[in-house]
Amino acid sequence: PEDYVDVLMGTRSRIDLSDGNVLPFIGRPWAMNLWAPQTNNYAPNAAGKAWWFHPDDRELYGIRCTHQPSPWINDYGNFLINSEIGPMWEQYPDKASSFHSVSYRPYQYDVQLDAHCDGLGNCLTINLTGTEHGAILKITFPPYDKDATGWDQTRRVWLMVGDNSTDAIDVNADAGTITGWTQANNGGVPKSHEPAPGASAADDDADDDQCESTMTVKKSVGYSGNDVYRFQVNDTDPDGAAKVCLQQCCADERCKAWTIDLPSGGGDRFNCSGAFPCCWIKSVAEDNGARGSHVSGYKKGFGPQTLVTHFHHYFHLETTPKASKAGIKQKVSDHLFDSGILGYLEFAPEVSEVTVRIATSFISPDMAKVALARELPANKSFEQVAMDSKKRWNEVLSTIDVTLPSDDSGDDLEIDLSAKEGVHVSTKRSQASEYAEARKKTLYSSMYRASLFPRSLAEIDGDGHVVHYSAYDEQGRTFPGEIAADSGFWDAYRTVYQLGALIHPEQYAKMIQGWMNAYREQGWLPGWPSPGERGAMAATMQDCVVADAIVRDMVPGLDLNEAYKAIAKDAFTVQPPGAKKGREGLDEYLKYGYLAADGKASDQVAASLNFMLCDYSISLAAAKLGRDDDAKALAQRAANWRKLFDRTATGGSHGVPGFFRPKLMNGTFESSFDVYAWGGLNHEYTEAAPYQYRFYVPHDPEGLAEAYGGGDVMCKALEEMMTTAPTYHLGSWGLHHEQVEMVEFCFGQYEHNNQPVHHVLYMFKGAGCPAQGQKWLRYAQDNLYNERVGYSGDEDNGEMSS
Repeated sequence: PEDYVDVLMGTRSRIDLSDGNVLPFIGRPWAMNLWAPQTNNYAPNAAGKAWWFHPDDRELYGIRCTHQPSPWINDYGNFLINSEIGPMWEQYPDKASSFHSVSYRPYQYDVQLDAHCDGLGNCLTINLTGTEHGAILKITFPPYDKDATGWDQTRRVWLMVGDNSTDAIDVNADAGTITGWTQANNGGVPKSHEPAPGASAADDDADDDQCESTMTVKKSVGYSGNDVYRFQVNDTDPDGAAKVCLQQCCADERCKAWTIDLPSGGGDRFNCSGAFPCCWIKSVAEDNGARGSHVSGYKKGFGPQTLVTHFHHYFHLETTPKASKAGIKQKVSDHLFDSGILGYLEFAPEVSEVTVRIATSFISPDMAKVALARELPANKSFEQVAMDSKKRWNEVLSTIDVTLPSDDSGDDLEIDLSAKEGVHVSTKRSQASEYAEARKKTLYSSMYRASLFPRSLAEIDGDGHVVHYSAYDEQGRTFPGEIAADSGFWDAYRTVYQLGALIHPEQYAKMIQGWMNAYREQGWLPGWPSPGERGAMAATMQDCVVADAIVRDMVPGLDLNEAYKAIAKDAFTVQPPGAKKGREGLDEYLKYGYLAADGKASDQVAASLNFMLCDYSISLAAAKLGRDDDAKALAQRAANWRKLFDRTATGGSHGVPGFFRPKLMNGTFESSFDVYAWGGLNHEYTEAAPYQYRFYVPHDPEGLAEAYGGGDVMCKALEEMMTTAPTYHLGSWGLHHEQVEMVEFCFGQYEHNNQPVHHVLYMFKGAGCPAQGQKWLRYAQDNLYNERVGYSGDEDNGEMSS
């Protein structure tokens, strides 16, 4: 089945139109690291930096180690690897090449670089396959042409990290290694601070104005966006410069770190910039012709050995054969990497093949070496590792088997392919077989997507113990056990974990244990972890996932009472001020039974309905554990959807009435209401309009049918949703890609391109008309998941695929 997977399905997306917004990930299921070609470096706006691959692009900038779950969340711990022939070009786009991707498969990527070919058409090729914590690359160069004297045939392998002020690289030609770290992130990492080395506790209380009186302050444009303090020091006295840094910063939290950052021509401007929790010398400019390029020379205790490191992604790269030369280039810019560092290894022109092995760790450089030795030993060839990856995908995808109809099996097979137009199509078995073959490709491509997230960030130490770096711990410590990341629960709770429990129970159990470790380390269950809490999206839908795990009771070693304590905290504990944890506006919700439109919370209707669904889920868990008082109270809260349902509300002069509306504290509905206004008229609905939320009671379809006045009325309303015009009005949410996709790909007001409607087709059964729902379910399956469309909108970490 792994060879049915279309890795490119869903990658043909733009910032204004999504057919998946996914990347062509190469690696292993649920791996810590994934790998993908970076094919552009343009950035139309800040968010555009996350759209770094498109199948129509014609330039390759490198193969990226990536953890990006969604372009809207962006990447972390990312860096680039590539190879080239010729002179060392220091800036982009000179380092890019046109390319031909020979194949994309879940377990292997093969690419040819057109800028590095000989006159006979022999080109530099890269083959990559991934492991859980690393990758191996086989790089093949064109034969050495001793007569091509004008062609610099130096072979080179390089690795690039993105920020000269926070990242580090060291190279060693004799060992054939590139090592270092990147701190690249877009949030979700610890930001704690400790005084700089030598600073006393009193320094923390130093007067900020006194510190700033000798500084010129300039805003930095980089990953962290911290202030940059500039002041003059003696560039021949780095120890003295460090003392000046300490004096100027006065252990000010806004001035946590510094780096000597000199141009090749000299100069005496040093940067003190926010990145690490103390002042230290990262880069020492020397007078030996390599000014500003030595990145690994730390001085007198100001280096990492005295540093609380917090978030680092360490890498350890080794080559076979060893290199003949090594070097580092600083301040490399390609738009996506504003001020990068590039470490390279060079090989003689006679070298025809280089094998690159790389492994990484979020814990330490030594753990990266441990992973390399375990997963990519020197005696294991590229072909052997690739075969292991292929076998792993086969194991995961083979949990579902598909039997195709035979072409000569007799009777015709009737398949309703045109339900939207009401046309019933009868096909021959041969046609049905072709149809089923195409669906098989879509099925396994979707299973591949559903087997990537949530990823495991757990590592195995030298003693064989499972451990993990915690992005929730303010000190960035290491803890035992599993940890998961990159799952937006607002999306994923609907399908990802249910599918996992059915077909991958062992992995499902690991992820549930991982979320419980996150709860132990930050005191709350995370809602959008990447790698730690990002605080995106409304409500606490992780409660549904953990409640389901309690009810299923199929996770070995899960402390059910502790798990219940975690979800009950979301239900009963008011969110701390300014926190990204818990439920926003819970105090109002408890007071009124809903979030009031004139209250302090946002997305009041959508969040209220989500709170109620979570309460219903938690009530089932409470009942399972014999907590009857909690179960009763939560079930009552879950029934408060009736307070927001207006049986008389309509979309105008036509249609079945009945919509969820914003309600004020005094118990009256807001006077103005537009069923087509996305976001509502005042930010009451999340990523949709009232029309998409009109059946948002998946836990009580029979009750909703009763509220509509009977199942027949609700069936009519559901059918109306499928067939009415795909109208949208620019409400408080404005124009986003979701409206465009609803019109472009979907049908009626059924916005399958986004999550709020993903339960609706099953509501037909609750209303008493399952055949109608089956018709539209088949139509969505046939028309919204295929090679032509890809996905009808953002795939969202396996949710759409599941």
